[in-house]
Amino acid sequence: MRNTAIFILVSVALATVFLAGCTQSQQPAQPTPVVTSQTTADTIKVADSSLGRILTDTKGMTLYYFITDIPASGASTCYGKCETAWPIFTVDSVVVSSPIHAADFSTITRTDGTKQTTYQGWPLYYWQNDKKPGDVLGENIQNVWYVAKPDYTVMIAARPAPGAFLTDNKGRTLYYFTQDFSGSSTCTGTCLANWPAFGVDSVVAPSVLKGTDFSVVTRADGVKQTAFMGRPLYYFAADTKPGDIKGEGVNNIWYVANVSGITPVAPSLPTTVPTTTRTTSPSGGGYGGGY
Repeated sequence: MRNTAIFILVSVALATVFLAGCTQSQQPAQPTPVVTSQTTADTIKVADSSLGRILTDTKGMTLYYFITDIPASGASTCYGKCETAWPIFTVDSVVVSSPIHAADFSTITRTDGTKQTTYQGWPLYYWQNDKKPGDVLGENIQNVWYVAKPDYTVMIAARPAPGAFLTDNKGRTLYYFTQDFSGSSTCTGTCLANWPAFGVDSVVAPSVLKGTDFSVVTRADGVKQTAFMGRPLYYFAADTKPGDIKGEGVNNIWYVANVSGITPVAPSLPTTVPTTTRTTSPSGGGYGGGY
């Protein structure tokens, strides 16, 4: 009798352990929490794509920018058939999370009275052939449409005369100096004051531009300067807003940094570098030496 009781107790204990093990094994493994700064309430989001991080609407549809638009001008250059192919993007309220900031977004009123949302001054659009989240089929269409990214450091803009050229992420024009040697800068002193060097820690650019075409030049003063196809890049002090190209052709030695990397060279360039070549400066005074 005693043995029977012990047997029953042991059997019950084993059954309890077995049942507990089965219950635990049947519970689904809990997924590792994914920490994200975005919420479902965000009206503009950042998403990963085959082209890197891009801006999307709340449903994940890709947003684009148009290189003929002038950022922060309050205007769009896409109407009619263009607008049919590239519907404008607009939201009543900008709600975003890190790494983007609401202050970088604004709203413009188009000539037809409709509202359009902008990012860092660039009007935003959809592409009609993108059908699902993650589609980036509008990238590099006709060499004038590119996905909108939150981390561009180099962008492309276009104007009728110079064509397509490089800008920073807010549309400020970048230039070449034909007196530079490949991989080095000869613009110092007053020249550098009039033509500030452009430099970024890393280049994020539209896909039509090759990453290998960009390099870093260490100037004589130790400052790092970004170069495209070996040519150091500069701003022009007289350019006060996006869209300005006042440095184009200055003294026949300064040109917008066109995307081909080929800078026009005037046939009658001086054989020596003059100390003074222009009498008016961005502020109305003399340039002094160095263009």
